[in-house]
Amino acid sequence: MATKKGKLSKVFDYFSDQDPFAPGVSCCAGCPLELALRFMGKVLGRKDMVITGTPGCANPVLTGQNVGAWHTLTSYGTLMTSAASNATGLSRYYRKIGQDATVVCFNGDGCAADIGFQNLSGAAERNEKFIYICYDNEGYMNTGVQRSSTTPAGARTATTPVGPMRRGKPTRRKNLALLMAMHWIPYAATATLSHLEDFAEKLIKAKQKKEEGLSFIHIFCPCPTGWGVPSDIAIELCRTAVRTNYFPLWEAENGIVRITHEVRKPRPVSEYLNLVKKFSHMTPEEQQVVQDGIDFDYAFLTHLAKFKK
Repeated sequence: MATKKGKLSKVFDYFSDQDPFAPGVSCCAGCPLELALRFMGKVLGRKDMVITGTPGCANPVLTGQNVGAWHTLTSYGTLMTSAASNATGLSRYYRKIGQDATVVCFNGDGCAADIGFQNLSGAAERNEKFIYICYDNEGYMNTGVQRSSTTPAGARTATTPVGPMRRGKPTRRKNLALLMAMHWIPYAATATLSHLEDFAEKLIKAKQKKEEGLSFIHIFCPCPTGWGVPSDIAIELCRTAVRTNYFPLWEAENGIVRITHEVRKPRPVSEYLNLVKKFSHMTPEEQQVVQDGIDFDYAFLTHLAKFKK
């Protein structure tokens, strides 16, 4: 495909295949998860991809409805407690029979960071040869908007309400991507849907490294339904999260960190928080606590990025 030069047009060069997903799927209207699925399918290509997933927002899309499928990929459904274990079995099986397959484990933060973290960590420690993608909508959105360990401090959820006794989630979010990088796996990265060029390059790098071991990509994926935001600002939320360093974009190869999109003049995190209803109760003082945490986390990340082999 002939395209003009530039980052935006270059994204289309990565579209190696047709969209493997049906025109209509089960995602909520305007859900960025659908874009993530479709983009991943186009970039990685459907010919050799085997995708596995667990109960969650993506599961109905991956498993289909009744006797009908919503995609043309080879897929395998599994439990949240054994997602990475099943991906391990699939990748080992295809290698044993001599078939080149890209096994992709695609799950939400509830599975990756909480219920399925034990076997994900085990697969990383063993350096199993598959790609694990976590779409992070910061909670259990499929079952009633409960908090997960990636839910940020101060967020209102069904299990961290706002009232006379509580002010949302009292603890900070788990830095899942950094935890995975510290397993010294071949590749770990963060991505989001406002920066598709960056996302595409990381998907391709993960596929290229599949013979070296585990690759992990953490996607920041807003949930309009659970977060209380209009679906037409979801991509703007992604962009603002990057501009404020709320969700910095970086990658780590064998634990060596590199920031892939440096924000020279970060915007205050209040610009992001004020767009999201689950943070609407926060006072300026509470927003400053979040800002202090963001500043610390980014300073820690940039400190890690100074280390070279």
